[in-house]
Amino acid sequence: MSASTSWHLDDVLNALSGKRWPITQARGRVRAVPGLYAIYGNTDAWAGLGLDPQPGSALYVGKAEDSLAARELDTHFAADPAKKPRTGSSTVRRSFAALLRDTLELHAVPRNPDKPDHFANYGLTPDGDARLTEWMHQHLSLAVWERPIGLTQTLRTVEGEIIRTWMPPLNIQGNPQPLPHLRRARQTMTLEASGPQMPTASRRAFETARPAAALPVRGPAPSAAGRSLGPTPVELARELGKSPKTVRQALRDKYGRLPFDGDRWGALTPAQEDYLRARFR
Repeated sequence: MSASTSWHLDDVLNALSGKRWPITQARGRVRAVPGLYAIYGNTDAWAGLGLDPQPGSALYVGKAEDSLAARELDTHFAADPAKKPRTGSSTVRRSFAALLRDTLELHAVPRNPDKPDHFANYGLTPDGDARLTEWMHQHLSLAVWERPIGLTQTLRTVEGEIIRTWMPPLNIQGNPQPLPHLRRARQTMTLEASGPQMPTASRRAFETARPAAALPVRGPAPSAAGRSLGPTPVELARELGKSPKTVRQALRDKYGRLPFDGDRWGALTPAQEDYLRARFR
């Protein structure tokens, strides 16, 4: 029986900010073991995503419970040319696709065209998937931290601490400062993927609840009153000292069951934020 192992934040940060490989050179270097990974982009990548270039900072941090090689190289980056890209199975690819939609002329489609549902987990047309893969191979690099044998903490715990420390712009969940226009860009792709399959009532609720979804993805989207979209329910709950469950229930009481965007609720509209603040003050 192996002894338990603890982890140290500095060790993980050093690994994830240390040696990194271009995607096309990572095969054979990234092993089939559990761990965390950090995705980096060159200056052109940051600019292409609509971000101020910070090539020394990670764009995204994630975890692989079973195999870093399989999760990152095969699923996210389609590094094996014999395997088809799987944007519908990769939240990382969906985020890159949403931000590069106009630049690469990408179009969202249902993940499974034969059984269209779960539109927030959209895929791309084959030619679009190929363009996204080529862009990722040209502009991104990867660093990894392998989970030590005997580690007692979950990878989710370690991942969460790294995300809170670094606040990578493409991470949504657990990020104290999520990128507002990423949510809107993904919502736009969700609507495109749904096509006529999304019931009219659900589409109307989606667009009403998130009026910025169809707006251009660059920069903050103002409301009709000139205000930017506010915090997510989770963030506002933390500020108000309430549980996220209580805040989400209050939203349902007022507005009904709003659509779920695949990760968690998006940014609140000004009216929704004002309602919650008035209810819980």
